[in-house]
Amino acid sequence: MKICSIRIKGFQQFDDLYLDFTNPETGEPVDKICFIGRNGTGKSTILSIILNILYHHIINAPNKYNNILAKFKCGETFFYLYANEWLNQNFLLSIDVDKSTNWFNKISFLTSQENIIHQLRPYILNEREINEFWKDMIFSSENHDLLAYAAAESSTNQYLQIDDVPETNVNNALQLFKNFPYYHFVSNDQIIAFWTQLIFLLKKRENEREQFENMVGNLNKTKKQLIEEFDDQNPKILKKLADLWNKILDKAGLEFDYESASNPIQLNDNLKAYIKLKSTGEKINYNQLSTGIRNFIFRIGHIYSLYFNREIKKGFLLVDEPENSLFPDFLYELIDIYQEITTDKNGERNTQMFFATHNPIIAAQFEPYERILLEWDDKGHVQAFKGKAPAGDDPNDVLRQDFRIDHLMGKKGQEVWQEYLDLKKQLRHTKNGKDKDELISKISKIGQLYNFED
Repeated sequence: MKICSIRIKGFQQFDDLYLDFTNPETGEPVDKICFIGRNGTGKSTILSIILNILYHHIINAPNKYNNILAKFKCGETFFYLYANEWLNQNFLLSIDVDKSTNWFNKISFLTSQENIIHQLRPYILNEREINEFWKDMIFSSENHDLLAYAAAESSTNQYLQIDDVPETNVNNALQLFKNFPYYHFVSNDQIIAFWTQLIFLLKKRENEREQFENMVGNLNKTKKQLIEEFDDQNPKILKKLADLWNKILDKAGLEFDYESASNPIQLNDNLKAYIKLKSTGEKINYNQLSTGIRNFIFRIGHIYSLYFNREIKKGFLLVDEPENSLFPDFLYELIDIYQEITTDKNGERNTQMFFATHNPIIAAQFEPYERILLEWDDKGHVQAFKGKAPAGDDPNDVLRQDFRIDHLMGKKGQEVWQEYLDLKKQLRHTKNGKDKDELISKISKIGQLYNFED
């Protein structure tokens, strides 16, 4: 299941906003979307609206947003979900709403629940259709579904409070065997949830190994054979996490020491696993890591742990500011990393990802039709436009074409650029040889210093 489009009417700065998440050549919903735009245009708000659509329809709770219409594709079938804050339930509508262009505008002006439902009635699915689609709409961990939201910020920063490792234990992790949630909030105040998830994965692997060893066909095999065969099919979470984390830790002369990690056994035991200096082996506390490194390893690690060695049939991942405090050279492959960590154990990617960013390096990793620019119109409302710069283009071109920033230099740079142009103009009108030489020298010096082209 994937979202094809969303229409938001009459909410905050969105007077009538249409967001298209499809490939223009195929009409199919895309796997990843990137929202860009100035501060205040509503990138984070749209992520919240998408989360609200996906989360609140499950519990049939009233939607806190006015007039939201989301188009979904399940298998080969399309349908709509309509939500309105005045109604006590959300409605599944047929694809026939595509044939009527005015009904949504009419509903926007109605203030009576009875009148709104009257307008919806021709498009409401029948009971059989609702039951069929509802099976696809409902999220549950038993159905191999996952919904994760990675916030740009949170109310508290637990990273700074970690003196040793996050405070949790085996007993907390064992509760996940009874109730593994489908929805996960990923932020710097959820570090304990992440650490608990790691312990859960360690315990889950132990249980699976014991079951494997007790299979009838394995009873006569040696311990060495059993270990090799099991390890070949069942990766170790800490080893895989080290492979992921060390991509950025290595640049800082650090590494995740997974080989020395303790194995929590008793109910009160915790997982002890640390970052260390590669040169000396000295342990580095998590709260001593740079902000960018902490944000990366805990956010990426948490999301990866949710997908690790699992089958995911339906997934949605919402990420606000994926570039958070990371050095530019690491951003060029960041979206590839997100695609890697959301691949399930069968090698399939059934997750639709939505990102909100201010960074042109991130935006350049999306196709133009996957890039959505939010921009104010003359009436003070936000409108949406598809990107123009091709995927992989120079981030400066993305800034110009999609972020629509004409001047890439600061005030000082613009002043020097104007001086450069003025000097070149003077040179064209100067006849004295000595004066020409002086102008050429100044132009050359500025051009080399600022890398201005002739």
